Amino acid sequence: MCVNEDFWDDLLAHVRQQVLIPVVGPDLTTVEVGGAEQTLTTLIGRRLAERYRLTSPPGTPTMGEAVAAFLRERGRDEFERLYRVINGIIGEFDPAPGDPLRDLAAIADLRLFVTTTPDRVLAQALDEVRFRGRPATREIRFSPSQSTSEQARNAQPAAPADTVVLSLFGQAASTPQYAIHEEDQLEWLHALLSDTASLPDWLAYPLKHQPMLFVGCEVPDWLGRILLRMESTTRLSLESKQFFFVRPSTAGEAPLSNFFATYCRKTQVQQLQMEPAAFVAELRKRWEGQSASTRRLPVDVIGPPASNAPTIFISYMREDADAARRLSDAISRLGGDVWLDERRLRAGDVWEQDILTAIRKSVRLFVPVVSANTEREEEGYVFREWDEAADRSRSIPRRRFIVPVIVDRDYAGDPSRYRQIPDVFRRLQFGRAPAGDPDAQLLTTLTSEIRAMRRAEVVA
Repeated sequence: MCVNEDFWDDLLAHVRQQVLIPVVGPDLTTVEVGGAEQTLTTLIGRRLAERYRLTSPPGTPTMGEAVAAFLRERGRDEFERLYRVINGIIGEFDPAPGDPLRDLAAIADLRLFVTTTPDRVLAQALDEVRFRGRPATREIRFSPSQSTSEQARNAQPAAPADTVVLSLFGQAASTPQYAIHEEDQLEWLHALLSDTASLPDWLAYPLKHQPMLFVGCEVPDWLGRILLRMESTTRLSLESKQFFFVRPSTAGEAPLSNFFATYCRKTQVQQLQMEPAAFVAELRKRWEGQSASTRRLPVDVIGPPASNAPTIFISYMREDADAARRLSDAISRLGGDVWLDERRLRAGDVWEQDILTAIRKSVRLFVPVVSANTEREEEGYVFREWDEAADRSRSIPRRRFIVPVIVDRDYAGDPSRYRQIPDVFRRLQFGRAPAGDPDAQLLTTLTSEIRAMRRAEVVA
């Protein structure tokens, strides 16, 4: 077997086990602008060079090269303005994710990603490919000056099926909340090393213990050594955790590669020369080519549904559409396959029959959204859905089929105030999701039901 096949076999084994963490750099962050695909870092670099008439190296400068040229030629007096300018350039382009990031997003066994760029393009690709455009990817932005509220949000552990993106060097903003040059990156790593700021334990643990894939990363030698040591539990020469590096075939020998070759075991650090875009396309192809049995998830882990049929239906009135969407996103983040039918916003006999048929026959969990809005109305299509679900529930005695959810913010725990609900609902435990955000008890209930669905699909 050739060396490259060893690389692929080792890498795909980690992907199948859902433990590989891709670290995505600027060379992979290609975007579509004006019908052409190019890296976002060169778009930003060119715009900075044009705006400030910078003397840059031959060819198109990257963002880092343009920022370095700005410092050399203009000094630090105007430097802080660059954070606002770069944020504005990203917003102006409003770039769509290119094929490489979409290929990476399509590999569903990858759950935790690290991006070294300040944009949101990777998260956008994941939302588009995995969640039909819904903003369901959880984004964690690290910064040495994180607010207390953001630290509290980050401390909430991710669910097993969540898709998470860590922006290691922050996310673009109008203030210096993200890194735009090497000295910034040094400060970010110093904050992590000195505990000035820290990542939550649920995120720090996999980064230290799980194998990592670096692809498209523009990592200076000094930064690469520090970053890898930070993500290891012991000195690199003794580390058993695996690191994978993909470098363009046109790249020359790098000091970082020499460092690995000298001090690390060959099976610990593996390198492949290949263009980043071609690499992720090949990785997706190989992953998709594996047999379904090889890629099957453990039954105690929430994962993608085994079929294309929706399993969880949210029933709501148009006045509660915003709350229903937030509830749908929360269930999707838990791994549930949600049917949130927005055609109800316009009349249509065909889709009405589709919905009623699904409630009678195929929906696994029915989630009626109950609110002051449903209480005020005397008639509406939503009540037909509730009646169909109530009728079907009488033939499902041994498992939960209906989970009523109250979305009113002022709900105090007494469901008797809602007189429009069917009598069958009154005998059930009501969940609470103020404005569509499920509380801890409802999240526990939904998680349990989704796991039960996945176990039933595996057995079937």
